[in-house]
Amino acid sequence: MIAEHSGMPSESSFARLALAEHASMLADAAYHLVPTTRDSDARQGEYVAATAPLAAAARRLLELAVTFERIKGTSWEQIGLGLSISRQAAHERFGQAERDFRERFLRAWLQPACADEVLVSVDRLTDIADRLRTSIASRRDPDDQTATIQLEPMSDLERSSLIARASHMLKTLATDQQLSDSDRYELELGLCRRKIELYEDLAAQDPENTELREALAGARARLAELVN
Repeated sequence: MIAEHSGMPSESSFARLALAEHASMLADAAYHLVPTTRDSDARQGEYVAATAPLAAAARRLLELAVTFERIKGTSWEQIGLGLSISRQAAHERFGQAERDFRERFLRAWLQPACADEVLVSVDRLTDIADRLRTSIASRRDPDDQTATIQLEPMSDLERSSLIARASHMLKTLATDQQLSDSDRYELELGLCRRKIELYEDLAAQDPENTELREALAGARARLAELVN
């Protein structure tokens, strides 16, 4: 096979794990506010100062929750209802966070070797998931053995959708003066590889599909142009 499989879980898995990791960090950071045994030694204003960063972290947690909900298909109307605000207000407040995450995920998918620079690599994602599983196991009810962390694989349909999104992104970036030619080249190279990866997998499932074979040949030819 020409294209190496990216091995990335689904976009919703990335978003859900980001939410889980942030929630775990917030819970750990807030725990020191629970015991009351050191209250007599606390400085004036100490608890206010300790709580202020948690408020900011909670706002970030809400952004991650909205992003995850959006990726799994929740409407802005439903998100607004959950926050007791309008659909428009929800979109204005959280739309940019969703767009930023989706773009970073797309770039990580196109360039797995540089994923840590824009989001998180698959290897580090696995490490995070393992660490969260350990944390859950240490806290969960002994009678509940179902609570854990799961990473869903990326489906062929999602890969096809990401290819369409990436193609649109590259067209949009064609006039972006802040993007260097080398960065644009690397993104197109990644898109070609992801196309070949998908088309090869689909062709193996449906070897008689002429249209698919033509698409695969076209992607291979474009890759050859880029690397030569």
